[in-house]
Amino acid sequence: MLQKEIKFVKSVLGKLIQREFGRDTYASYTEKMNKKQSMDIFCDIYERLRHESSDDLNHALKNLLESVQVSIRISRNFLYIVMGFIVTILTLLLLELPTSVFVLAGGAVILCFGYKTVEFFRNRYCDRDIRIVLIYKIALFHLLEESCLQKEGHEL
Repeated sequence: MLQKEIKFVKSVLGKLIQREFGRDTYASYTEKMNKKQSMDIFCDIYERLRHESSDDLNHALKNLLESVQVSIRISRNFLYIVMGFIVTILTLLLLELPTSVFVLAGGAVILCFGYKTVEFFRNRYCDRDIRIVLIYKIALFHLLEESCLQKEGHEL
């Protein structure tokens, strides 16, 4: 139920899969992941990427790596966000602002912190998206390796 309430915040990795394959395909992959049909996901991704050029595959791999880095950065920066939240609230308390100003400023800070907290948890604990991205990565690596072998003249 919480997942449906907070649809506006998606994991970075989930957004990547949606951008690469579309929302409907992402929904299909999550359904298959829930049914433990990961080989079906791999076969579908492999077939979709099989006819791409090696430049397109390299670009897709670059996007994948950038998305993973953003996801990791969100997790690493959360400690600083918590510290900033605490310092901001303490500063607001120490400024002895009028009640209406304090409530408005405090509310804005709490809303921002709440959003960042939801974003952190969505990216930190998105096991389903992580598994789909790992399948995507394996398919990309396999196709890139195949492409390299073909360029070198090896028979597959």
